Amino acid sequence: MYRIHETLVLVGVVPVLKSSGFVDSVTVNVFGGRGGAGIISFRREKYVPQGGPDGGDGGNGGDVVFVARTSVVDLRAFRGGRVHRGDAGGSGGNSRKHGPEGENLRLDVPLGTDVATEDREIFAELLEDGDEVIVAKGGRGGLGNAQFATSTRQAPRVALRGEPGEERSVSLELRLIADVGIIGLPNAGKSTLLMAVTAAHPKIGDYPFTTLSPNLGVMEFEDHVIKMADIPGLIEGAHEGHGLGHEFLRHIQRTRVLLHVVDGSVGAPRKRIETIDEELRLFDPGLADRPQVIAVNKMDTPAAIELQSIFRSELAGLGRPLLEVSAWSGQGIDSLVEILDRCVAQAKANEPARPRRRVVLRPKPVDGVFEVRVSEGLFEVTGRAAERVAQQTEFDNPESIALFQRTLNRMGVTKALTDAGARSGSMVNIAGIELEWQ
Repeated sequence: MYRIHETLVLVGVVPVLKSSGFVDSVTVNVFGGRGGAGIISFRREKYVPQGGPDGGDGGNGGDVVFVARTSVVDLRAFRGGRVHRGDAGGSGGNSRKHGPEGENLRLDVPLGTDVATEDREIFAELLEDGDEVIVAKGGRGGLGNAQFATSTRQAPRVALRGEPGEERSVSLELRLIADVGIIGLPNAGKSTLLMAVTAAHPKIGDYPFTTLSPNLGVMEFEDHVIKMADIPGLIEGAHEGHGLGHEFLRHIQRTRVLLHVVDGSVGAPRKRIETIDEELRLFDPGLADRPQVIAVNKMDTPAAIELQSIFRSELAGLGRPLLEVSAWSGQGIDSLVEILDRCVAQAKANEPARPRRRVVLRPKPVDGVFEVRVSEGLFEVTGRAAERVAQQTEFDNPESIALFQRTLNRMGVTKALTDAGARSGSMVNIAGIELEWQ
């Protein structure tokens, strides 16, 4: 037998409004921490009057990481447009001391969260507790002057600043993970049925679209639990966004078994079942093969009893488990629970093993490709490698500026600027830094 288990219930406004209810889709701005600066330092020890360079490198900036946690319900923590940033790395020290690494920023998200690029390309699915993905790498620490010493250049007075961390916007979209997804047309009694088999207490009423957010419930047995999700009412055209449309259809995709609730007090049951089946198929063809149990609800009402023979004849050939139940009186609920338990167990047994993955959103490789554009007398250089050189240069240090110029010469940027018409005194912009070209 199973017993009622108190669990979380999510009720609120239509999620697309994202004001105070269930939040299942957000855009998040993330920044990796900046790398720490390398330093200029020389050994100063007794009896060593001319010690060599010993400036240490800066520490790497912290990454931004999303981590799946069972304790998190939805994505409401990311509302408001707040920027999430990893810690900066620390500066290097003398005696070649490496700067401390910036701490990673670990952000908890609910199980079932898809992480996507701005153009909605999914690159990570966080499905199990502890799954994680790095979405913004921290910048590399800058080199200290000890790194620039050579046999001919024994006292370099140059060091590099740390790189800025990656910055990007990512889309988070939650698709609930549940063993049983309760589906059906509005007002079929889905929320009432969820309440009958779990301790969930969703807001219910006798009108369409009563449920405006997915409700969650848990059936607890002696050695396992079954999670159930009441998916808000679907209507014809839902796959095209009609009614609540795509806002909730995606929550069905990760359920193992579908419980299709049909109002037994209304005629034409097969047509209503086929309407929902077609919406699921059009949204995701894979849903057509999902195990499905049919529960004809409200069988304690006179109208349902009168239509009972019609239901039995129309639904007999569907080839799915069929039960007549009443969420209000409890009729057939024990049998329904037993069938759902068996179906979920079989679905789990047929699932392939899934290895734990740690995903990293990898940036495009840094190469020497760059572009020079001229607009209203301003020369702009774009290209990750050239931008990185500018971002790491200390422009108040003559030796650092000389290193910057030598690097641009080697990359071909100087020639490209000259060919584009840059002359002494021209203004050049690289990575947002404006320089007077000489």
